[in-house]
Amino acid sequence: MPFTSDRPFQSLALTGGGYRGLFTARVLEVLEEQNGAPIGRCFDLIAGTSIGGIVALAAAFEVPMSKVVATFTARGPEIFPVGRLSRTAQFFRKWHRPRYATAALKEVIEELLPSTLTLRDAKHPVAVPAVNVTQARPQIFKTRHHENWIRDLKLPVQSVALATSAAPTFFSLAEVDGHLYVDGGLFANAPDLIAIHEAETFFGVSVQDMRILSIGTTTQSYSLSFENGREYGILDWMRKNRLFSITISAQQQFFEQIAKHRLGDRYFRIDEEPSAEQAADLGLDVATPAATRTLAALGAKAATDAFGPRMKVFLQHAPQLQVMRDI
Repeated sequence: MPFTSDRPFQSLALTGGGYRGLFTARVLEVLEEQNGAPIGRCFDLIAGTSIGGIVALAAAFEVPMSKVVATFTARGPEIFPVGRLSRTAQFFRKWHRPRYATAALKEVIEELLPSTLTLRDAKHPVAVPAVNVTQARPQIFKTRHHENWIRDLKLPVQSVALATSAAPTFFSLAEVDGHLYVDGGLFANAPDLIAIHEAETFFGVSVQDMRILSIGTTTQSYSLSFENGREYGILDWMRKNRLFSITISAQQQFFEQIAKHRLGDRYFRIDEEPSAEQAADLGLDVATPAATRTLAALGAKAATDAFGPRMKVFLQHAPQLQVMRDI
């Protein structure tokens, strides 16, 4: 059955943002509670990057978002432990190796997505970006929701999750099928355009016949002060994750603008910019009790604020696109 304005190609797009992905998971948890069913059952395609990629994979396998939230909350401090040294001192101490041990992240992913699972086992179509640094090109890991896509069928889901979230300087490079990968956020931190391209290019869907629910990670409009001057060096750019924060903020705003221009009111974005005081508690690698409480509260509020006719349409959608497991 073709996609039409009455039965559109509906996508869920989940932005990256480190521990702030707890906001995304909390939004989806509230939506699942409201809908009384796994969120993955409402979409033809789920796209996610970095932490959004981990959440997207969980949704594609119908892992309850309550479990995702509980796991992030309990294990977040293990992924991003608070060091005794200042962040500047930690930066120099980790000059030749990643800031954090990937083992803790891998254990969290294992709790949600056991290592025995492959993309072939997914219950719903999913697309997860990463950068293949062995071949120096971006790559989208996909389920077989198109008959020609068989490349990724046997890939362990855990490996794909590690690849999309292998943020440079934060975690070690991920290895998948003999290739090395880093975080997909380097080119598609907001995977909204991936969802549009997927529908338009591979399934012949016009923009009038597609709809996207996009969820952010409390992304701020990051800016710099004149007080610090203009002569920024390596340490200046890396301090407070300035380079990553500006990249994420600018990229997300640009992708959101394009998606809005193309889809109009068929594009629905849920995000919450924290106040100045709240922002002081948050960060890509800040998993303190204060950050956890703030992210959970903002996520719940953003989800309940989104309830209404537009959200009802998303939650009542019956997807047509399915994962094909047999070749």
